[in-house]
Amino acid sequence: MTPALAPTGMKRPGFPSPKHGRPTALRVQSSGQVLDAQPAATWTRVAVKGKGPTIARIADWALRENTIIRWLPASGALGIMLLNPLPVTTLVKNNGFYEPFPYRDWQYPYDARNPSENPPSSIQLSGRGPIGQIERASEPKYLCLAETMRPFNVAQWRKEHGSDIALEYVLVSYTSQHFRTTDDYMMLHAIGKHAAEAAQVKCYWVGCSCLGSPEEVEENVWRISDVILGAFQVVVAVAGPIGMKQPGRLPDNLLRDWGNRVWILPELLLTPEHNDIRIYTVNQSLDRRRQIEECLNTPPDQVNRRNFSRFWEDDKNVGQLIDHYEGSVILSPLELVITALRCLGVRNTTQYLPGDLSYALMALLRQRPNPRRNDSAFQAFARLSLANDSNRLLERVICLLPESPFAPWYSFKDHWDASLWDIYPSTQVCGIGKNDTIILDGARAANIRWKSFATVILRGNDTVKRRIVRISLAFLSPILLMAIILLAEGSAGPYKILALQEIGGAMFGIVVLIWLFSPIMVDWLYNGKVWAAQPWFFGIEGYMPLHEIERHLFGADKGRLSWSTTASSLSKHDVLQHQYYKDYCEGQDPSKYPDVAERMKRASRSSASEEKVFTLVDTYTMTVTLFTAVKPPVAVLCCGEEGGMQRALLCSYDWTDNTLYRETVLRMETRAFWKMNPVARVRLGLGTMAQKEI
Repeated sequence: MTPALAPTGMKRPGFPSPKHGRPTALRVQSSGQVLDAQPAATWTRVAVKGKGPTIARIADWALRENTIIRWLPASGALGIMLLNPLPVTTLVKNNGFYEPFPYRDWQYPYDARNPSENPPSSIQLSGRGPIGQIERASEPKYLCLAETMRPFNVAQWRKEHGSDIALEYVLVSYTSQHFRTTDDYMMLHAIGKHAAEAAQVKCYWVGCSCLGSPEEVEENVWRISDVILGAFQVVVAVAGPIGMKQPGRLPDNLLRDWGNRVWILPELLLTPEHNDIRIYTVNQSLDRRRQIEECLNTPPDQVNRRNFSRFWEDDKNVGQLIDHYEGSVILSPLELVITALRCLGVRNTTQYLPGDLSYALMALLRQRPNPRRNDSAFQAFARLSLANDSNRLLERVICLLPESPFAPWYSFKDHWDASLWDIYPSTQVCGIGKNDTIILDGARAANIRWKSFATVILRGNDTVKRRIVRISLAFLSPILLMAIILLAEGSAGPYKILALQEIGGAMFGIVVLIWLFSPIMVDWLYNGKVWAAQPWFFGIEGYMPLHEIERHLFGADKGRLSWSTTASSLSKHDVLQHQYYKDYCEGQDPSKYPDVAERMKRASRSSASEEKVFTLVDTYTMTVTLFTAVKPPVAVLCCGEEGGMQRALLCSYDWTDNTLYRETVLRMETRAFWKMNPVARVRLGLGTMAQKEI
C-alpha cells in the first residue's frame, strides 16, 4: 500500500476522501448568511440541500400550516408517491460507526521515541540513550584560582597536583545587562576572589572566563547546571547607578533585572541549601577605583533563596519551585515542568538558539538530550519531554483548547480552565516531526462530511400505531388495484353485479381516506422518539437554527436535535424549568448571546487567516455544536478524556505534507468515542494550518 497522491493543480484545503483515500478538493455547504456575505476563504462554498425522505418533507410542509391550500396538493402528491412501496432503510453503513478517516503517515520522524524508527543515517543522533544525551559533569572544566584571578584547566591541574585534592569553588552569578565591558569583567573577578576568600575556598567560577575556547563554549553552557550543583556557594553580582548604598537595604530594582534573565532561574533553584546567597552591589555612579573599594569593603547582603521570589511578578510560581528543590513541597514531574516553563516563559534572554527556553528548562531535569542548532523551540521542548518522565505531558498538551489559535505552545492555558493533570490521554506521542509537528498513535478518528448531508438511518420503537400505518400504506396499491378490478367487473357485461360494485366502492373509499389522511399517517410513521441513529458528523459553515437543520436532515422538525452544553468555546447552557425535572442542564442557542453574536458578526467579514464560525452536527448523540476555526476541520480525533467528556481535536488537512493541523478542540460524549474507528499514526501540528501559511 502506498500513499495516494493529490490531483495535479489541486489547491489547499483538501481532505482524503473516504471513498478512495485520495486527497480531494474541499466543498463546504454554507448557510444563507455566509453565502450572502462571502467572507474570504480558500474553499468552495455550496448551498445546503435537504436529504430527508421526500414524503416526510411533503407531510411536514402540509402540517406546518395545516390549511386546505397546502393539504390537498400534499395529499395528492403523497397519494401518487405512496402507490410505490416505501423504501426500506435498514442497511447500516460503516458497520454502525462514524465514517472513517482514511489517513496514514508515511514519513520518517524527525526524532522517534524509539531510536530504531529513525532514518538509518540518523539513528545515532537520537535524543535518548547514552549517545544522544549530555552526561553529568562531576566538576567544571575550567575554574579561576583566587590567588592569581586567572582561569585554569581543571583536568590538567589534577594531572599535576593529584586527583585526590578537593577543588571547592564559589560561583559568581551575573547578568550581561549589568556587566558588558572588559573592566566590568575585571570587577567580576575581584568579586569572585573576595567571595572565595570569604568562603575559605581556593577557586571561583565566573561565566566570562570559565567557558573555555569559542569551540568549547556551547558544550560548557549546557553543563552550567552541573557547575551550580557542585558549587560551595553562589554569590550574585549586580551593578547600576544606585546612588549612596545604604547598609542592609537590598537593591530591589537591580535584583529584579538579574532575575528576569532565563538562565538565572536554574542558578537560583540549584543553589546549595546550606549557604545563603551573598549579593555584591557595584555602584556604577562612582569611578572605577571607588567602585571596587565600596563593593569589596562593604559587607555583602545575605539573602536566603526563599526570599528572592518577592522581587519578581511570578513570585508564587518561583516559590513553588523553591519549595520543590528544598524538599518541603514536592511537585509531580508534570507540575514541575509546567511551573518551570511558566517562569521561564516570562523571562528575557538574548537568543542563542531557538530552543533556548527548553535548554534552560533542561538544567532542572535529569535527562538532557543533546541540543541541536536546527531545533525549533517546540522541537527542543518535545525532545526534552520525550527524554524525561514528564507524565505524558505532550499527550495532555494537545488536548488543551488555547484561548487563541495563535497562542504560544507553552502557555498551557485551557479555555475550560482544566489543568493538565485533569486530562487522561488515550494516545501516545511516538515521535517528533518536522515543522513543529508530532507523530501520534492510538487515536480514534472520524471524517466530517462538508459537501452535503447524507441519509441518516433512524431506529425507533415499532409501536402498534406505526404497524397499522405501515400496513395501510404498504397495501395501498393492492387495495386500489383490487377496487378498480371489482368496479370494472361489477359494471361490465349484461349482468351488473351490485355486490362487486359495493365492495369495490368501499375499497376505493378506503384508498381516498388514506390519501386524505396521508400527511398525518406519514408524520406518525416518521415521528416518535429515536432510539438509535447512524453516526455521522456533518459540517456547515456559519450558523443555522436547529429546526432548519432538522428539516434538511430528516425532512421534518420534530425536536430531535439539541444544542450541546459545553462542547465548544461558544456553547451555552442553562437550567431547564420543567414540572418533572429539576436542575436539568439544557443547551442553549449560542446565537442569542451577545458575545457569540459579536463573534459571528466578525466572522462574516473575516479574512482568509481569521476565525470563522462553523456548525457541527452529530447524529449519534443528536447534538449540534457551534464553534470557531480558521479552516474547516475535516477530521475528529479523540485523544483524551477530561471531566467525563472526550477531548476531540478537530483538524484540517494539508495534502502537500500529509499533516493534520489542530483547528480547535471540542468536548464530546464518551459514547461517541466508541463509535469511531482507530486510525493509523497521525502527523499532527498544534498550530492551525493558517499559521503555517503565514
